[in-house]
Amino acid sequence: MRVGIYGGTFDPIHNGHLIIATSMLENLRLDKLVIMPAYIPPHKEGIVNADFNKRFEWAKKAFNGMDKIEISDFEGRKKNISYTFDTVRHFKKCYAKILYVIGEDSFIDIEKWYKYKELIEEVELWVYPRYCEKKYLAPLLKRLGKLSANVHFLEDFPLIQISSTLIRDRIKKGLTIKGYVPEGIEREIVEFYGNVKKS
Repeated sequence: MRVGIYGGTFDPIHNGHLIIATSMLENLRLDKLVIMPAYIPPHKEGIVNADFNKRFEWAKKAFNGMDKIEISDFEGRKKNISYTFDTVRHFKKCYAKILYVIGEDSFIDIEKWYKYKELIEEVELWVYPRYCEKKYLAPLLKRLGKLSANVHFLEDFPLIQISSTLIRDRIKKGLTIKGYVPEGIEREIVEFYGNVKKS
């Protein structure tokens, strides 16, 4: 099986995430895509607004009815910092072939990730485009050396400008998020983040 893992904070999940997931299934010809909400993201410790259970439930509602997509609570059940390397190692016990999808903005910071070299050795790393400074990519690939053979770029992916930060900011300003998030969870998201004091 060709199994992809799409991890993230999803604080909150939005329509950009759905577009990326659909594009991954189509472009990478996946048999299954695992959506992996992080419990405590290493680089966002203490700044996640919604708790894991809420983000997990929103993900289930957002992707409801979409074939080949599984929402995993693996990192939530661990109740610890969510290191991608540990997650991938767990899933490789079940599937021989893992494709891990990461945004270009996150890939630029990959050297800050826990056991990033071992991670890239374990997976096919697929990078989807974001509005980033491209000048950082070539030097990074050079530093990765032979590992760069495991890094692939999704050139034909749509550029997504929607972000969870943007959605939280719009709610804080009293602006609509219609069209930004799945309709079925829009009211929940507005009510939740409208009452959150931290950003």
